[in-house]
Amino acid sequence: MILPARAAFDAALLDLSLTAFVATLFIVVQARSVFGVDEEGGRQIVPVWTAAVACGLVSAIATDQGMGALIATLLVLMGASLASWLSPRLTSAGALLTSVQPLLLLVTVPWSFLVLTELSYPMWALTLWAVSSVVAVALLGFTVAGSLVRQATLTHMSWRRPIAPLPQKLGRDAPMISVQVACYAEPPELVIATLDGIAAQTYPNFEVMVCDNNTKDEALWRPVEAHCRRLNAKLGFERFRFFHVAPLEGAKAGALNWCLERMNPEAKLVAVLDADYQSRPDFLSRLAGFFDDPKIGYVQTPHDYRGYDANPYLRACYWEYMPTNKVVYPGINEYNAAFTIGTMCVVRAAAIREVGGWAEWCLTEDSEISIRLRAIGLEGVYLPQTFGRGLIPETFEDYRKQRFRWTAGPVQQLRRYWRYFLPRPFGQKSGINGWSKLLEFQRSAAPIVQLVTTGFGLVMMAMMTVLSAAGVLPDVILPAVAWPVLLSGIASTVILRWRRYRLSGCRRISDMLLAEVAESSLTFVQMTAAIAGLSKKPQPWTRTPKFAVAGSWQRAFNATRPEAIIGGLHVLVILALFTISPLIGGHMTLLASVSLMLSGARFLAAPAMAVLGERELNRQESQARKEASRFAAIRRRTAFKIA
Repeated sequence: MILPARAAFDAALLDLSLTAFVATLFIVVQARSVFGVDEEGGRQIVPVWTAAVACGLVSAIATDQGMGALIATLLVLMGASLASWLSPRLTSAGALLTSVQPLLLLVTVPWSFLVLTELSYPMWALTLWAVSSVVAVALLGFTVAGSLVRQATLTHMSWRRPIAPLPQKLGRDAPMISVQVACYAEPPELVIATLDGIAAQTYPNFEVMVCDNNTKDEALWRPVEAHCRRLNAKLGFERFRFFHVAPLEGAKAGALNWCLERMNPEAKLVAVLDADYQSRPDFLSRLAGFFDDPKIGYVQTPHDYRGYDANPYLRACYWEYMPTNKVVYPGINEYNAAFTIGTMCVVRAAAIREVGGWAEWCLTEDSEISIRLRAIGLEGVYLPQTFGRGLIPETFEDYRKQRFRWTAGPVQQLRRYWRYFLPRPFGQKSGINGWSKLLEFQRSAAPIVQLVTTGFGLVMMAMMTVLSAAGVLPDVILPAVAWPVLLSGIASTVILRWRRYRLSGCRRISDMLLAEVAESSLTFVQMTAAIAGLSKKPQPWTRTPKFAVAGSWQRAFNATRPEAIIGGLHVLVILALFTISPLIGGHMTLLASVSLMLSGARFLAAPAMAVLGERELNRQESQARKEASRFAAIRRRTAFKIA
């Protein structure tokens, strides 16, 4: 029997899901580029509100429940008005989406409880569901605030913080910058190209410190040392200083601390470049001016990469990186929560010393120091413009190791600095603003949340399936309204992700799909990194190799064995579900199977990425052999003609 209250919630839920979909469509049309939202269209309330009312009418007609749809529509419009009043920079569609997102959860919770009640679920199951729902609602504000920031470049019309680099600073007042490049066992030609890019800087007042730490093979660092001498001879004075230091503890952070103690005492700023990054000539000159403001502690530009377009594996990695760097981080900057990400950044030297230098205990010494800099009252700036490009790891094994470091490091930061992130009356006193606290906590806790929710979801699904098969729980029969709600939710998510890819520069659907596979392939390593980051045991700092490698199918298997096993178990369980479908019901079989398919696909994406990477390496090796054979044949023919 359908409860009267649930029928009203059917209409409200359908109305909200359709409104979210419509708001998404408006946002996609208005967001022409990063920081390029159509302001005139964004301010037009009438078409957006008319569409929201139309969604209410459709829901009322489809469910024959006008009151539920009417209440939902009124709440949405009231929420959108409140969002616009609190944040006038929001587009009308952005305000509508901001209003709909929390309402969807607030309606889904009682609706799902009523559905389970109709199905005659026992009291203990209803209690468990109620407790889970209370936790979700309690975290509602936290979730909505994070979503508002991550979607800022899609929903904001105006910007308070810097969104573009300054004009070049080339005068006599240009502060001295110490450019620091840390190296360990790098190909010399790679580092030399990086130094050539630095040598071409238009900025008038800088030094370069190259710290090669712990490289045993002299054939790797001696050519770099010689190139520094050549660059100095060409300049007529010593600008490039090379140091080979061994032993030196602390990995990259240790090398940067070593440079900090020995850099030119006149240097006011420190620029950090990874050994593979080739910078634009205006990198220093376009960023130095920000430090005229004494509140600015650091300026960060995006990670970006080169040499990826002809390689499907590298394209997958590249477009997985880019939406975060080009679309999400600019939104975080707008809420004064920017953080450093290692390379292509400039930091105030005195501030580094004031907070005690770079953290050698943390896997992400870059973002870690930004927490301490903000704690002493400084601010950071993140610019979306690319000023340098590096190399993407050639194998999935190395891509995986890189993401382990990037994930475990913020968890380490959370473990040490969680008191900084508490609300002011309860937390450790610091200069970190409220948005920074919220967003740092979200970023650091994200892998832990992913681990817990995935585990909890799988356990709950397994428990429900077993108990349904045993007859303890009744068959799950979803109301008809559930299907359009689910479809509209999926469509909204897909459209927003598509727009993020477009804003980051990705144009081909095939590349977007590759990027989705790449993102999914990192699920397991992010979970293991969350556990490692919570441990007090020191984690080894693993560098990203830059040497060309040959393809190896064995390496692909070894790197992704856990993911392949877990993904395979998902497939076996799905097959088992269909064998017991008569016991658990068709809807339960479908829900559990789809959930397991989505979960298993995230694990199986890892071996798929690994195989793709090794295939490309084998293809490159084969092409190189063919080219070598062709040139050898040409030389033989030439020699024969001469003879």
